[in-house]
Amino acid sequence: MTDARAYVDLIIALERKKDYRGAYEALKEALTIYPTNLFLLGNEVHLLFQLGKIKEARTKAEGRVELLKNNSFFLRTYVLILQREKAKDDLEKLINAIFSWGVGNEVFFVFLVEAAARSLGAEKGKDVLRQALARFPQSEPLKKIALAGEETVGGTSRFTYYQQKFAAKSPAQAAIEIETIMALPEYAADYDLHLYLADLYKKMERFDQAVEIYTRLLAIKDHPFTRKMLGYAYYKMGDRQRAAIHLKGVFVQNPEDHFVTRTIFKIYEDKADYEGWERLVGEALAHRPEAKHLWGLLKKAKQWQKSSATS
Repeated sequence: MTDARAYVDLIIALERKKDYRGAYEALKEALTIYPTNLFLLGNEVHLLFQLGKIKEARTKAEGRVELLKNNSFFLRTYVLILQREKAKDDLEKLINAIFSWGVGNEVFFVFLVEAAARSLGAEKGKDVLRQALARFPQSEPLKKIALAGEETVGGTSRFTYYQQKFAAKSPAQAAIEIETIMALPEYAADYDLHLYLADLYKKMERFDQAVEIYTRLLAIKDHPFTRKMLGYAYYKMGDRQRAAIHLKGVFVQNPEDHFVTRTIFKIYEDKADYEGWERLVGEALAHRPEAKHLWGLLKKAKQWQKSSATS
């Protein structure tokens, strides 16, 4: 076989069958005839990676990066190699260089954003995303990542990310640092950062400050979980009335939430307010008739009525 195009077609066909060994043997033969063919030079790195020859693949990639720096297929393989070797410093240098090389493949930049967030952390992922969006401002996949980034970072929830970020600090130390961070404009509306701070205050049993944060959170985004946590914080402070205000709506919408149900039941039990409980259960059942466990709680609450009548 002496036609370069025929070699390329054969290699691609073997790769599609996942016959990487066969593809590599064909490629080595082709390189003896066409040693400067860019497809062959880039694909050799890819096939070495697929065959698990990571160190050899990295050596070849390092030697060819100047020649292939505008080849997004080659660069994708190079990124994967550095990820596999956990070579974070080299990966960051490569990513920074890529933006100066003028690679024009939108799909590649979607991959690059996700790779940066996964291997180099949330902040680097956001930085790469900003640069990618500057290059492709109308890219729907990149816009989708940006929107999802409001909820997640690098494949994990932002709340989990903050847990990991401040894991080495005491709750008090972390709270002080986060209060400082939240003064910055870019974090003023960060829902998960607020949520994590409120969680820290709960751990320290500083429920009044947790209430302040949850109240601020509701202004950012009204969410049942936030109302649930705000009600619980009031409950722990001993303010049953305000706790009930926030927990009732959550209970009606989701009476299967046993945490909320137990808490709201206890509030009405402490007041021996059977009629109020009966009305609330009726509202919940109208919304969620399948919540049959509420009938048992109504029966149990009858004891309040009897006790109240005899006292």
